Amino acid sequence: MSPNDHIVTFVGIRTALKLLQDTTATARQRAAGTSIISPWQVGGPSKIVWADVFGTESDHITRAEAMTLPAVVKARAILAGQIAPVPLVALDADAQLPEQPAWLQRTDGLLSPWHRMLWTIDDLIFAGWSLWGLTRENDAADGAIITADRIPLEWWEIDADGAILVDKEPVAAHAVILIPGPSEGLLQFATRSVRGAVLLEEAWVKRSKSPIPLVELHETIDNGLEEGEAETLVSDYIAARDDKNGMVSFTPYAIELRTHGETAPQLAIEGRNFVKVDVANFTNLPAAALDGSLSTASLTYSTQEGARNEIADYALSYWSDPIAARFSQDDVTPAGTRIRFDFAQLRTTAPAPTGPTVKD
Repeated sequence: MSPNDHIVTFVGIRTALKLLQDTTATARQRAAGTSIISPWQVGGPSKIVWADVFGTESDHITRAEAMTLPAVVKARAILAGQIAPVPLVALDADAQLPEQPAWLQRTDGLLSPWHRMLWTIDDLIFAGWSLWGLTRENDAADGAIITADRIPLEWWEIDADGAILVDKEPVAAHAVILIPGPSEGLLQFATRSVRGAVLLEEAWVKRSKSPIPLVELHETIDNGLEEGEAETLVSDYIAARDDKNGMVSFTPYAIELRTHGETAPQLAIEGRNFVKVDVANFTNLPAAALDGSLSTASLTYSTQEGARNEIADYALSYWSDPIAARFSQDDVTPAGTRIRFDFAQLRTTAPAPTGPTVKD
């Protein structure tokens, strides 16, 4: 089997199954615990579980955990959703080529070009790299590209010698396109902030379930309850608080109910807001696009409109330009040809509404 046949086998047949496997894969990741990626590892197979080795939790975070944050989900939706439908076009020094390479707008696999680009942007956001598998005319290194499909991130890796492996098998350089993103990816440089955001979400959910201060059942007499009796008392109190009528409780004569700390809803509100601001900064989006606000800004119509313009002018090109630049290199397109995303339709301003002149 040639390297190209190997790529076609994995991309053309199994790519569609990736969407169906995501739920199961996510469950396995969460069950496995937190892990560390090898310095030479771009894909997912060579992770070791930190908790199993050292008995503690690392700052590394998985994509599945990051996608539990609403701000991350929305940032991905904006970036991938806006870029995925934009057509790729080939140009020379002067204008768009009359005959466009078919692979730019077509896939022969079971997934559409829209899905191909959406998951490519997803790769760049989280991992900083993406990989496409190619078939070329005559299976030659200088042959024109016939088909191109994204290879799921967990199917490939880079070994210590810099060779690309797909399903643990080396592939020829001309059979793939390795696409570097504009950064190392959220799972590399944003781990501390994303981990903190996940913990904040967990704390907020727990406090919402039991929105009362921390409670101590303090015994006021000596030689009172034994250890087993105290544990039973605490368990009974917790069960009573979880009851639908748990706002009212009773404590025995010798037990004093003490509270430590007060509920701080403002901390959750402000903390969750600044998670949105942090994610916006990591993804080069305006905070208003994620419904986050700074102390000096208000979410008015003008700031929302400004956020829309900022997305089109800065955020989209930040993520799309690395792909276009990679596709413009001579191993992908002929010398003198460049690939660009055609954002013309997205950037075109809608005409102002007109109507009959009306006297005041």
